[in-house]
Amino acid sequence: MTCSRRFLNTPFNVEKEVGIDCYLTETAGIGGKIKVRPEDFVVREIYDLEFCGSGKYAVIEVEKTRWDTHKLIKELSRRLGIGKNRIGYSGTKDKDAVSTQKMSIWGVKRDDLERINIKDVSIRFLGYSNKNIHLGDHYGNYFDVTIRDVPSIGKAVDRVDDTIREAKEKGGFPNFFGMQRFGSLRPITHKVGERIVKRDFKGAVLTYLSYTSKYESEETREARECAKEEDFKKALKIFPKHLRYELAILNHLVKCPKDYIGALKSIQLGVRTLFVHAYQSYIFNEILSERIRRGLFYQCMDGDYISFRGNKNIERSDRKRIKLYESLIEKRRAFITAPLIGYESELSDLELEVSDSFEIDRETFKIEEFPELSSKGIRRPISICSKIEDFRKQTEISCKIVEDGLNLKFPLLKGSYATSLLREVMKEDPVKANF
Repeated sequence: MTCSRRFLNTPFNVEKEVGIDCYLTETAGIGGKIKVRPEDFVVREIYDLEFCGSGKYAVIEVEKTRWDTHKLIKELSRRLGIGKNRIGYSGTKDKDAVSTQKMSIWGVKRDDLERINIKDVSIRFLGYSNKNIHLGDHYGNYFDVTIRDVPSIGKAVDRVDDTIREAKEKGGFPNFFGMQRFGSLRPITHKVGERIVKRDFKGAVLTYLSYTSKYESEETREARECAKEEDFKKALKIFPKHLRYELAILNHLVKCPKDYIGALKSIQLGVRTLFVHAYQSYIFNEILSERIRRGLFYQCMDGDYISFRGNKNIERSDRKRIKLYESLIEKRRAFITAPLIGYESELSDLELEVSDSFEIDRETFKIEEFPELSSKGIRRPISICSKIEDFRKQTEISCKIVEDGLNLKFPLLKGSYATSLLREVMKEDPVKANF
């Protein structure tokens, strides 16, 4: 494993906007795009679950094509005549994909589930359990991705292999939060989150309503211009009906002008929470980019915070134990982490330097006006782990030429983005690549 200052700056401004400033690898990318067809992006959750013949919860495996997880849960609850809170799931999956995940449903029988017929959804009853499925219960995801429109397909496999080899030598692929976290075509969730954290609630509302993207329709851009001018009545009339969060905010502002806190509260909690999480993710990305620029991606420094496989403890490194940490890191038994900053976060010198550049204090993540959005902070490995030892089918990245494209298969531990690995391989404009 090498510690190197060699890297490539990203030429794509849309990545720089979300803190992804560089590539770790210098191997030429293969280009291309993903998700040309839903079956080009297949993801399956990896679990360790036990079922039995009885229990309070029915456990099902759902395979869905072009279905958002939340919308499917809403549809399942409607078909079953139950509340959405009775359905448990571990993670949300990409809509433009074929995804398989497990769900638990309290108080329903097998016959009730087998009568459900939803287009592009397959439901398989697995058994019963006395434990429901919670967010984060799966330990990884298995990806089967086809990249199409690759310019030089004959050279692509060698380039992918070279990229993987280079990444391994440098400590793995950077664990960036991908574009999906911020909005692939209109990356603004972190900008809204920043204004919430800094108590600029009017700015948060106006950013969400008025930030335009060239990928939106002319009708939408016109509506956003009205919102920018604070003509909320006119904006409400012309905003497209599918933009339900913008409409909810505008409805509130028409009734209660200048009540920007109330306007934010008019959209569901999950979306409001995403804003703050996206801002934390943006700072994480900036910290990770800075480590790569300084040649510190996989060099353990005095004051780094280290996590350990199979152990939730986080330990602050010191000079006396650097060699021990480096040995554990090389064996993939320990990981250097970076923070999703919160009011209880402890930071290294480099992390403090980056966070200070944003003119924020950790206490600002204790948000009195929105206590439900306050965040203590957590830590996350800076390197993607693409090896899951106890996953029998596949433990490493595989690559082969298929009809009209290139197929990659790989498992990732939960929380890592497949697109963050793919961007190093493809080195393509994230919008053209369908990230």
